[in-house]
Amino acid sequence: MEALGWNRYGGWRIGIRSFDKKRYYYYAHLRQNRPYADGLKEGDFVTAGDVIGYMGHTGYSDKENVNNIDAVHLHVGLQLIFDESQKDGNNEIWIDFYQLAQFLAANRCEVVRDDATKEWDRRFGLRDPVVEAAKTQ
Repeated sequence: MEALGWNRYGGWRIGIRSFDKKRYYYYAHLRQNRPYADGLKEGDFVTAGDVIGYMGHTGYSDKENVNNIDAVHLHVGLQLIFDESQKDGNNEIWIDFYQLAQFLAANRCEVVRDDATKEWDRRFGLRDPVVEAAKTQ
């Protein structure tokens, strides 16, 4: 987890960088008041299927925690980074996420809701050896 917090355009947002530093996943306009999964913080490792946040309509405001978008939705972006100057520079390369999103939706992990906490979590565990190796470094 590389970025977590408020952005005037994206509202509550999450930024995740791949281990090889070549991909940056951006999720924006998350839910007001409790946008993230319980306990999530910058520096955490996440794997496919983890619940990281909740759809909302925050953003387009200098004031934090404001809903200024009409429809609840998830803004998702995938940026390719071949040179670190591309991360926040003028040579950004963003991918059209539509076809990738269709593939991910067809192969998503089932989640279940804990009615006591109102939080969501994956139904089945996943052990990713790359994540395990990164945690020990």
